[in-house]
Amino acid sequence: MRTLITSLATALLIASCGGAATNASPTPTSAAATAAPSPTIVAKIAIDATLGKILVDKNGMTLYQWAKDTDASSQCYDQCATFWPPFTVTAASVAADGVTTGKFGTSTRKDGALQVTFNSHPLYFYARDTAPGMANGNGSTGFGAVWTVVQIQ
Repeated sequence: MRTLITSLATALLIASCGGAATNASPTPTSAAATAAPSPTIVAKIAIDATLGKILVDKNGMTLYQWAKDTDASSQCYDQCATFWPPFTVTAASVAADGVTTGKFGTSTRKDGALQVTFNSHPLYFYARDTAPGMANGNGSTGFGAVWTVVQIQ
């Protein structure tokens, strides 16, 4: 009788726990399974006869940084942004073709637009650069600080 009770208890235990233990185990997930999308290429390197390797947008327009921007947050708005339009994108993950040093990113402007940054500094165009290859804004001190092209080493 004791053997029968032990056998029934064991069978009952297996029946009540066996299925639950299998279903209770979570399916392992991996960070690799949800890989981040590739960054959008928004810039590239161009060679300027005077300035050397400089950063340009994918259309060849020269990109600038402003000394008044001390971090990723832009200080150039209103009239400043008319002369120095911010380099904005719709994708938060950005990169440049051929650039192996430095870090690209974006910061959110007051109007919600994403401005491209390089090494945590916002990037701009110069309104008087009307064609690819022009770098008329380099060295300008408009709006209280120096503007320089982004040189790549």
